[in-house]
Amino acid sequence: MKTAILGGGITGVTVARGLQERGVDWSLFEATERLGGLCKSEVIDGFVADRAGGHIIFSKDRQVLDFILNALGEGATHESPRKSAIWYDGRYVQYPFENGLADLPKQDNFECLKGYLEAYMARKEGAPQPENFLDWCLWRFGEGICEKFMIPYNEKIWKIDLRELSTQWVAGRVPDAPLEDVLKSSIGIRTEGYKHQARFWYPMEGGFESVVRAVAKPLPQERIRLNAPVKTVRKAGTGFLVNGEEFERVVSTVPLKELAKALDDVPEEIARAFDGLDSTSVASILVAIDEPPRDDRSWIYFPHASAGPFNRITHLSNYSPANAPEGKRSILAEVTYRGAPPDLDALQEQVVDCLHADQLLEKDRVLFTRAFTNKYAYILYTHRLEESLGVVRRFLEDRGIDILGRFGNYQYFNSDQCIRSALDFA
Repeated sequence: MKTAILGGGITGVTVARGLQERGVDWSLFEATERLGGLCKSEVIDGFVADRAGGHIIFSKDRQVLDFILNALGEGATHESPRKSAIWYDGRYVQYPFENGLADLPKQDNFECLKGYLEAYMARKEGAPQPENFLDWCLWRFGEGICEKFMIPYNEKIWKIDLRELSTQWVAGRVPDAPLEDVLKSSIGIRTEGYKHQARFWYPMEGGFESVVRAVAKPLPQERIRLNAPVKTVRKAGTGFLVNGEEFERVVSTVPLKELAKALDDVPEEIARAFDGLDSTSVASILVAIDEPPRDDRSWIYFPHASAGPFNRITHLSNYSPANAPEGKRSILAEVTYRGAPPDLDALQEQVVDCLHADQLLEKDRVLFTRAFTNKYAYILYTHRLEESLGVVRRFLEDRGIDILGRFGNYQYFNSDQCIRSALDFA
């Protein structure tokens, strides 16, 4: 069965590899000059930058984890302990926030614990689970934790009124410490959240894009078409015409809104459903610094606007010794936005100024900065998403087009989940 695979990110190359191993005839269309998608990396004067923010190799699915590590090969990864934190008023707080209450000033600690217990008792007494994310946060964590972390952080990353978000995405995404852990954390007994992610891996060289290259390595290069944006996908009898070429099957991993532009005769109500698939974008700012690593943390969350425009920074030079030249270090800052990209020159200057004010670097040690924009970064689970997505999926299913991937199927997947869905599909 001659199959067209649209998109050369991690999902697309994994599908190609799975079909190749099964003897299926396929061609992969990638719009840009190389494979990678949201996993693309750049190497600038010896400093690695992941264009869409800090990625890690990790999966609770052991088969997928082995697939990635085996593809990269022995000695091609660097293993690290996860050391994440929250930057709160000039101090580090353990992540997740409710596991680090003792790191807060005493009054803040008290307010967080009081609010958490009040919310806990209200749920016990039958308080119904809200349908919007803002009220859900208050229902689950109470006023103190929401005021000091949950609300400012989520407003910063989503760039939307949190009442406009549903709660369909929170399972597995929003840490949920049990009451006992919160009580312990408040009085200074350390508890750990996200224990399953205590250690992670990262490619030794080349950034996270090396994962995509490793998965794609066994593929016949003549079947991979680079600089080949998909302009038209048309139904032709029982098959399809992709850019005028005949295929029996189409598997799309490109963002659904981009796929819609290539389809012919999309009815107006279907076009409105495609438009209802909302997302946020991200600008990633690499800061190259002329000094050795001085912090062994992996990444840090920044909930408050006063600390900077970034919602997270990654000490990317800690992920692999090859991510920065010897004796130097790097930070990768992530700034989300909606609509047109921000002024990147001004943003880079603001990022450095804020990191300097936060005492995370000295401005005179900064060698250079680089900015990368990514239109599709995070799915926005608005209240209209499920209805719009249902309409879009039924339309594509009726046409016989298969869809996979984070934005290809509009599921909040990390790279390992994209790999799993592609392996299962193949």
